[in-house]
Amino acid sequence: GLQAVIKGDVDVVPISDQILASEIAKNIVTLGLDPYCGLLHADLKRRQSLIFDLIEEFRQQIVDKTVFKLINTNQINETNIDKRNNSLKLESRKLLAGEIMAKIHSDLTFENEKVTYAKIIENQTKKLVKSLLNNTEYSGFYLNW
Repeated sequence: GLQAVIKGDVDVVPISDQILASEIAKNIVTLGLDPYCGLLHADLKRRQSLIFDLIEEFRQQIVDKTVFKLINTNQINETNIDKRNNSLKLESRKLLAGEIMAKIHSDLTFENEKVTYAKIIENQTKKLVKSLLNNTEYSGFYLNW
């Protein structure tokens, strides 16, 4: 049931990560980086390691907060779980996907500027390019929970 979502037996993260990964991939490719050349995650055949590296910076703020909000507001509950395959039902997957997209494009104040998470992802990708070109330290994105 719902405890399975919380414990991780019903995995809602892959859907959420795929949406976040597409936003990150768009920026990586646009700026000319190779998504397969990771800095933190090992390069494996057909694994876009650099995307996984940048997902780490944003998962807490975008994925985790959205999933917990949907659970805490009872928008996702035990009735939304397909017990045959221990996954979210279609309508709940659509809800989750829509909420993740809304979060990516939502406004927040970061470094005294009103921006969206999409803009922060773009800026962080640009910072990574500068860091690689100038051989300087890269500082990742972080906000308190």
